[in-house]
Amino acid sequence: MAGENGPLDVSLTLAMVIAALFALACWNVLQIMVAIFTTFRRCQGLYFWSMLISTLGILLHTITSFLRYFALAPSFPMCVLICIGWYAMVTGQSVVLYSRLHLVTCVDRYSRWVLGMIIFNFCALHIPTTVLFLGLNHGIQSFYNPFDIYERVQLAGFAIQETIISGLYIWETMTSLRPVLALKGTRGKRVITNLLVVNAIAILLDASLLSTEYTNHFDIQTTYKPVVYSIKLLLEFTVLNSLLVVIRTSPSTIEGAQRLHSDSNLRLEAQWSDNGSGNVAPLGFGADDSDHGYRQTSSRDSPLKEHRSRDSCRSQVESV
Repeated sequence: MAGENGPLDVSLTLAMVIAALFALACWNVLQIMVAIFTTFRRCQGLYFWSMLISTLGILLHTITSFLRYFALAPSFPMCVLICIGWYAMVTGQSVVLYSRLHLVTCVDRYSRWVLGMIIFNFCALHIPTTVLFLGLNHGIQSFYNPFDIYERVQLAGFAIQETIISGLYIWETMTSLRPVLALKGTRGKRVITNLLVVNAIAILLDASLLSTEYTNHFDIQTTYKPVVYSIKLLLEFTVLNSLLVVIRTSPSTIEGAQRLHSDSNLRLEAQWSDNGSGNVAPLGFGADDSDHGYRQTSSRDSPLKEHRSRDSCRSQVESV
């Protein structure tokens, strides 16, 4: 069996590979947890909680999958926990990117579209797959073929969702944000490069995950998935913090900031103001209670107003 409806029955070599992948995912989770609690000053805001929940989801999914695959715990209770960890791991990571989307675009409509897509895919992909998976592991063998089909559908659906979000980051970085970061000097140009590279790597990792599923390796896909999501989360956390620091730092302080060890250690409180919501915001801007960020346009704005809003947002960021 490949693990769809019970413990694995594989060779010793493959079992060792699967265990190694689980161990790698746990190690990445440990690094992310340390980075979270050494970077955030307050345990508040959508960005913090989405990072934390997504990271814990990876850990839960990894441990419960390991226990189930090697028959170290009752199968069905582990299946329930696997689903919960899967929700947090997959959708949680998309929410992380959504929570920082306002850093690269001032078009409020894009954020609403992304949020709507995340909610729709949660209902359309998570819930049916969960029903089929739990039913199959509860002894309903007629669910096997539908689950096999829908497992591929949901994997492709979430890969498309993450590719769209990554593509939006790349597009907005190359259009709206590039002139702003160019004013920040070498550090700003490096952030542009890192943001593009990280999002390109995320797309390639999703493609590699799809290849394991569409070559009928469900056991490898489910053990490789936590590794993929932990790597993406670690890279995205680093580059998004770098982006946040550079945008909210005035060009005159960039040169001095470049001498600091890392972005997670860069705390320029003199350049930031706390709006009382537990999040830091640049002087001249405010973040709302949901940590969605400043808003410049509405969905009813005309294209001309949206264009002016982009220019206004860009000029305001440049002055930070």
